Amino acid sequence: MTNGRIRKMWALPGAQLSAPRSLLVQGGDGTMVKLPCPSFLMEHSKGLVLFDTGCNPRMIDDPIGYLGEHARNLPLEWSKTETLDRQIRQVGYQPSDIKYVVVSHSHFDHVGGLSYFPKAKFIVGTNELRYAYWPDPDRRWVFVLEDYLPTRRYDWLELGCDFDLFGDGSLQFLLTPRHTPGECSLMVRLSNRNILLTGDTVHLREAIDREATMPLDTDPNQSTHSIRRLKAIREMYDATLWITHDPEDWSQIPHIIE
Repeated sequence: MTNGRIRKMWALPGAQLSAPRSLLVQGGDGTMVKLPCPSFLMEHSKGLVLFDTGCNPRMIDDPIGYLGEHARNLPLEWSKTETLDRQIRQVGYQPSDIKYVVVSHSHFDHVGGLSYFPKAKFIVGTNELRYAYWPDPDRRWVFVLEDYLPTRRYDWLELGCDFDLFGDGSLQFLLTPRHTPGECSLMVRLSNRNILLTGDTVHLREAIDREATMPLDTDPNQSTHSIRRLKAIREMYDATLWITHDPEDWSQIPHIIE
């Protein structure tokens, strides 16, 4: 690994969804958990990189029209002042400045802002796009086709293996399936620390501790392997594991890191 660094990383808050713990981790109870749905903006000498794009702003005014009846079971807190395009502008950039978008996976709470970035290169794990267009019937509700239709002519790169995005060790694309087939995580190397962004490889801290999968995972055995992989990488790289939906991580890890 060479010595590249991300200059600065911003954790951008988006929608906050509430979901029962039983949906988030096998063996969880029915208590509701408030889940941040953030995006992460990273500044590199070769361009700006975004990890995930949060929910679609249509959910602010019409969550049932956007997601269907399942929205009734996922209470939403979100303001039009916190849409992703506005937040990017608040830190001094324009959406058109984003050069790369890394998509952890294709569930609605991670891809709702894809259409903000028509000129970017999109990076995703292999088989993820195909599955997004035709998921298993019992999981279709978490994939919103309308999020993807505008992107059919976008510049997509599907990766079937780990990949050093800039060849300098600053951003490592890590395949961690099978919450979905192409689920990925991202290792971010900054000047004084390493941050390992999990996507939805895991949803809560307790799932890491218990190596517990999620009921919506497409292959629980492979998901367990990916959780173990994250734990090993965390140890070997001395990295802070940021479980992007975990409310404790969101409250305790700085949202601006240089």
